[in-house]
Amino acid sequence: KVLGELRSMSIALPGARNLFSQMQLALANKVGGRVALTKGVHQAIEDFRWILNDITSRPTRIAELVPLLASALGHHDASGAGAGGIWFPADSLQNREGYDHRPVVWRFEWPKFIVDRLVTSQNPNGTITNSDLELAGGLLHLEALAQTFDIRERTVLSKTDNLNTLFWQRKGSTTTDRVPAHLLRLFGIHQRYHRYVPRHDYLSGPSNPIADALSRDFHLAWKEMLESLGEYLPRKQPCQVWEPSKMVVDAVIDALLRKPVPPTKLLAEPAQPAPRLACFDEAPTLEWADSPFAKGSRTKLGVFTKSSDEFHKSDLTKPSIPSSLGKLKVTYGSIKRRPPIWGPSSG
Repeated sequence: KVLGELRSMSIALPGARNLFSQMQLALANKVGGRVALTKGVHQAIEDFRWILNDITSRPTRIAELVPLLASALGHHDASGAGAGGIWFPADSLQNREGYDHRPVVWRFEWPKFIVDRLVTSQNPNGTITNSDLELAGGLLHLEALAQTFDIRERTVLSKTDNLNTLFWQRKGSTTTDRVPAHLLRLFGIHQRYHRYVPRHDYLSGPSNPIADALSRDFHLAWKEMLESLGEYLPRKQPCQVWEPSKMVVDAVIDALLRKPVPPTKLLAEPAQPAPRLACFDEAPTLEWADSPFAKGSRTKLGVFTKSSDEFHKSDLTKPSIPSSLGKLKVTYGSIKRRPPIWGPSSG
């Protein structure tokens, strides 16, 4: 009953849908009518208390709940070596102090003790999968945008070439105590704190050359890396570099190790938005995205094959980014009627 009540409220509580993994697991493993209140369940309850305190400090605005046209388009990737990505901002985003309105690139090399835990043919008993690293990279990817641009009450579209990561990000929770549950919780806390609407889509690996290079080519210095990426950028526009903070990296690493992470450890306060130029004193007009972004009941989803023809530089220009949600490869499904009872049925 409590889980059902919280789920019904999560529609109006940004970030709340990412906090259900441990509760779902406890309910799935109940014995008779008894549910074990594990440390994970207690943590989820504390997370909802944190949201309650946040609600009392400020109103939740409609643009945190309903998607607008996209204000940024990003690609990210991860490998056994590290993670990286790039963001292309639209005119509706305001850059923060210390940054300008160019695309943002970032990368992070996994520490050796994380690489040593990666599941491989030589290490079948590892505790971290490649998809876990992809999901961790997706969180760092959103942090890169939140720290360089003011994304409050904006909708952002992030693309990955890992299907597990995509559907974890879209679902928001998973009935397990493994790494994805710990990372998805941080996704929700991050969204709540930075007040944006995230959207996620699939981009085939061969069509993800920028993020692929950023997540692997750590032998290249930044200058060499940026020069090598020039051919993939519209009009070879220069990029700016963002480096993740130690605090946020530690939070993501702890989640990969399935350690408890207090919300405050993830909440790195960004710099203030930079003053607008005199010629751009008026904020850009924002529009609601067309609705619904859902496949029709008789529409078949495309086949997820690796293709190198999904990368189009024209889609990365500022005028094209707002229409990105109308070009999703994996459309968002329609919202089905909610069942009266949440959790496994009895009998």
